Amino acid sequence: MTDMARDPEIGMDRATGDGTRRGVSSGLSVAVEWVVGLALIAIVLVNVANAAGRYVFGRAIAGADELMVFAMVFIVMAGMVTAAWSASHIAINLLPSYARGRTEQLLFLVQDLVALCIALFATYASLGYVTTINRLATKSMALGLPMTIPHSALLFGFAGLSLIALIRVGRGILRLIAGGAR
Repeated sequence: MTDMARDPEIGMDRATGDGTRRGVSSGLSVAVEWVVGLALIAIVLVNVANAAGRYVFGRAIAGADELMVFAMVFIVMAGMVTAAWSASHIAINLLPSYARGRTEQLLFLVQDLVALCIALFATYASLGYVTTINRLATKSMALGLPMTIPHSALLFGFAGLSLIALIRVGRGILRLIAGGAR
């Protein structure tokens, strides 16, 4: 591992994910992880209550399945952004792992540029879909919830990824300009 591969803000080795999180972003990540964990527990409780209602009392909780699916979408998007920020996501760093110095920096920068382009495209597509769904005033079948709410989870998730990728591209450019100095 070289110093170029470490992200100084979060203290993570981009190639392996080893390290400790620090700073305000760490506190935010921990808070999101706790909220996601509690939401998963709530989903399990809703599922148990729904199953009990269905099989013991002969009546399911109206909208429980929709609520659980919508909550899972938000959980996945929050987890995705948190994992991307802490560099704990699955990454294939085959080329950067064989490079050193400026070449390694450049390969990480190219990787971050590709991630930025993909995340921006997904954000753009999500915005278009949410806008269309909003214009049509589509609502969910069981809860009557405007479908812009669950679909906006994707928009915010991809926008979060875009922001993270943009920050990483900016840091990568600054590292290249500075010649590897932090």
